Amino acid sequence: MKKIIEDLVHAGMGLTQVTKENVEKIFNELKKRGEVLEKDRDIFIKKTLDKLEKTGKGISEKIKDTISPSAKKIDELSKKIDTLVKEINELKKKKG
Repeated sequence: MKKIIEDLVHAGMGLTQVTKENVEKIFNELKKRGEVLEKDRDIFIKKTLDKLEKTGKGISEKIKDTISPSAKKIDELSKKIDTLVKEINELKKKKG
């Protein structure tokens, strides 16, 4: 479960570069339409990326909050299974 969360975080980091390229494309399109000025490029890109990052962090937190209880339950069940396997092996040895 922890591996899944780590993979999601790494995927989000990798998307940062792709997102920046997309934001730059959007800016260029808006510039062609006359909706933004070249002098505002850096501010537009920074603000847009900041908003996307904030949204991404919110989504990551929601995913963690959703997955964490399940991960705890899986760990508890795994421990119970280990205990049962040990008990079964001990019973087999006694009968063996």
